[in-house]
Amino acid sequence: MTEQDRLAFWTKALNLTGFQVVHERRDTPADPLLLTVAPDLPLGLCPACRRATDNVHRTHESAAIKDLPLGPQPVELLVRTYQFHCPHCGAFFSPRHDAFAPGAHATERFLEQAARLIRFSDVQNAAAFLGVPEKTLERWYYDYVERQTRKAPAGLKPIKSLGIDELSLKKKHRQFVAVLVDHSNGRVLDVLEGRDKDLITNYLRANKGGRLAHLEEVTTDMWDGYVNAAQEVFGQTLRVTIDRFHVVKNFQEQLTQARREIQRGLGQEEAKELKGTRWLWQKNPENLTAEEQQQLSGLKERFPRLKQLVEQREALRAIFEDRNIQDAATGVRRLRAWMEQAQTLGLKALQAFCKTLTNWLEFIANYFVSRSSNGRTEGFNHGLRAILWRGFGMLNFQHFRLRVLDRFGRPAKA
Repeated sequence: MTEQDRLAFWTKALNLTGFQVVHERRDTPADPLLLTVAPDLPLGLCPACRRATDNVHRTHESAAIKDLPLGPQPVELLVRTYQFHCPHCGAFFSPRHDAFAPGAHATERFLEQAARLIRFSDVQNAAAFLGVPEKTLERWYYDYVERQTRKAPAGLKPIKSLGIDELSLKKKHRQFVAVLVDHSNGRVLDVLEGRDKDLITNYLRANKGGRLAHLEEVTTDMWDGYVNAAQEVFGQTLRVTIDRFHVVKNFQEQLTQARREIQRGLGQEEAKELKGTRWLWQKNPENLTAEEQQQLSGLKERFPRLKQLVEQREALRAIFEDRNIQDAATGVRRLRAWMEQAQTLGLKALQAFCKTLTNWLEFIANYFVSRSSNGRTEGFNHGLRAILWRGFGMLNFQHFRLRVLDRFGRPAKA
């Protein structure tokens, strides 16, 4: 094989658009394959006058640049670039090539591969696998992700539904971040360093005329700050929906209190009989085994008030599952009827829940309009916690934010 044939082979194997291999070198089998590449055409477009020129003023060769391996063989590139002199306006310029990452001795495709590894692992293991110093790869990776976040992903639908929830970075220190989820495209839109109303308001206002220009609905939990921020920026025409799962979670907590309230009124032997049965009362019927269902049925016969309590929970679930309810007004009527029935049990815990339900009734009933919930947000929060677990906590918020956007900032696959 002639030298020209070898260079043509490496050019094809390298598959670097716009460049050809002009020299190859490998000092020892353990060393990376060092390929010198140059542009296919010595032609540049003047950024000043927008005219093309082939007038090369001088040639520059870069330091070694990391690229994807060819099979098991590590590859590094020496890139020849041209500085052109424009005869039309006299400007000197060197074209930038998109294949090479700015500020890093690596190709963009190498960093893309590094990002894939880091998404499901961590920087330390990815650096060891790729043969790059950990701190170097960390800097390259976060610069790469920062560049990607400035590009709008392809195929995005207008954002019509937005979820807002919080995540605890450090529970002991009460350090929370706000997670904003684009329900329309199934992705994390952004993560904010805090969850106070002013921070949320400023973010929504800054994006109101941009990517949130088509927003119709915000789903959230029962916290005034999120609701007030959304309405302050978008007005009363925006539909704010309290997540049904937060409502049910609140009810489950009150159900536990009500069950304890009933148990305190029982005799010692009866109370002992109920010991260890908490999850029988908490689980949904479809999640119980046949044995558990039989055990629960017996307990219901023995303790009628607990039976009534569980029936109230199932009645509340049935309202949310009823597809015949298709507007907020009907939802309000059904929920109010449920509260009237629940309050007849005379349990303080249920009365407390009914008070909460009354305070948020308008926003809870909006669920029946579009059946939106923060379920996807909760799912993303689990993924965000996994990033924290793998990193044993992350002290740098900006790094955490970029890790989240790199892993979850793309549209969900259809």
